[in-house]
Amino acid sequence: MTDFSNVNALAFDYFGTIGNKLALASMVDEHFPGKGNGFTKLWFATIQRYCFQTGMMERYMPWEDLTRAAFRLAAFESEMDVPDEFRDELIAADETLPVYGDAHRGLSRLASKYQLYVLSMGSASMIRKSQANSAIDGFFAGILTTQEAAVYKPGRRAYEVGLEGIGLPREQICFVSGNSFDVLGSKNFGFPTIWVRRYGQPLDELGLKPDLIVGDLEEMANVLGA
Repeated sequence: MTDFSNVNALAFDYFGTIGNKLALASMVDEHFPGKGNGFTKLWFATIQRYCFQTGMMERYMPWEDLTRAAFRLAAFESEMDVPDEFRDELIAADETLPVYGDAHRGLSRLASKYQLYVLSMGSASMIRKSQANSAIDGFFAGILTTQEAAVYKPGRRAYEVGLEGIGLPREQICFVSGNSFDVLGSKNFGFPTIWVRRYGQPLDELGLKPDLIVGDLEEMANVLGA
C-alpha cells in the first residue's frame, strides 16, 4: 500500500463521495414512478459531460446554469414532462442532501488525524447547507470550490484551487473522491489519491490508478489508522 505518512490534509469531493446524490431518485419516483434511478443517473452523467465539454471549449458555464441545462436534456431523453416547480425543488434538494451512512463516523475519525477540506465544483453555500443539515460541518477546515477559478474538474486548474486554498505541499494533500474521473484527474495533477468505490464501478482505463481503493469512509479511516 502507498505510504500516506506524509499526508496532513484530506481534500474531499462532496457529491457522490460524502453527499448521497442517488437519494434524489426517491423524490423523482414520487412524481414519476419507476423513473427515479434511471433519470438521476442520466442527469448526473449529463452534468459530467457538460463539465468536460465546457472545459475543452474553454467556455465556462456557471454551475447552476449547467445543472439546469443538464436537467432539461435528461428530462427530454427520459420522456418526462417535469413541472418547473418540481424541477426547482429537485435542484434545491442538493442543499438538504443526506450524507452516506458511513460519512459522519468516518469523517469524525479522519478529522482527529487530518485537516479536512471539501474541493467541489458546486457552490460553497450549497455545500455548507448540506453539511449543516447532516451535522458534519464541524469536521471541515474549509470549503474550496472550482467556481473561484471558473473551471471544472478534471482540468488541472481545478485541482490547483485545492493546492492554493489548503496551502500545503502537493504531497501532503490527499484527494478523496467517489468518482473515477475525479480521482484520475487529481492523480494526474500529482495528489496522492483515494477512490471511495461505493458501487463496484470499474475504473476508467486511462493509464492512471488511485493510491488506495476503499468501499466507504469508515474503511478509509481504518486503513489510515484514524
